[in-house]
Amino acid sequence: TGASASQGRPACVPASDPEPKEAPGLSQLPIEMLLEVLSYLPTSVLLGQCRHVCWYWRYLVDTRAVWLSILPYSHAKLWPVFRTCLPPDNDDDPRPCLLGRFCERRPLGRNLYPNRHGIDAFRQSTVQAGDRRKAEEDRRLVPEDPFQPFYRWCYKKQVLDLEKEGLWPELLDSGKIEICISAWWADQEASVCLYELIVQLLDAKQARLHHLSPRPIHQGTTSIPFKTNHVFSNLKKGVRFVSLEHWIWDMGFLPEDYGIIVPKASVIVRVCQP
Repeated sequence: TGASASQGRPACVPASDPEPKEAPGLSQLPIEMLLEVLSYLPTSVLLGQCRHVCWYWRYLVDTRAVWLSILPYSHAKLWPVFRTCLPPDNDDDPRPCLLGRFCERRPLGRNLYPNRHGIDAFRQSTVQAGDRRKAEEDRRLVPEDPFQPFYRWCYKKQVLDLEKEGLWPELLDSGKIEICISAWWADQEASVCLYELIVQLLDAKQARLHHLSPRPIHQGTTSIPFKTNHVFSNLKKGVRFVSLEHWIWDMGFLPEDYGIIVPKASVIVRVCQP
């Protein structure tokens, strides 16, 4: 006891334990472990929340690594196709990774057509029947008077951007993608008119690569619906847009105000059926 006391430390008092270290935050984890953690989160959380935490997390979410961990189980049946045509890893692109956009939008197998119920107004051309092709040069809106007969071509046109929907160029050009088009139209008042559908697949400069124009349908005094279905397969390389045009002539009155059921359409992109 004397020896202990001579050292200035009472023998009955134990030495103090070291203070516990602070638990590491997620950002302090090794990058491989953090990517593994992020890969278990829903796509909406990754792009809507995690990507905005800090520059480091944004960098991680925008890299291909996390999405290459997600795709094999989120699209298990399609992964064998995807792995053969992955987009390049572009670190200079400020936008989210293309694979992340694909996972967010989930464009395969659903209707991508932005106006599937045709609720916007028809437009009126200035040319008469028999010269409908020249109508594309005129883009004036139809008159405001809904009961003014005009006996001219009216049209609706919409262009779908496939890349904005989440489909990357390498996948579109892989030869393993097909585009299914469906259009339906009828006149509920059984007025006399003529209907024509024009579908075009366009490249990045909106030059035509594929074209579909079924024979015009003459609507008489019976309200027989018109429906067409077509599958574009063996796509040429470069398809980036889908254009649908609905043309109607000799209705007597404006379509939305005189009983014309507006055209309905669908554009579905899918992996080619075996």
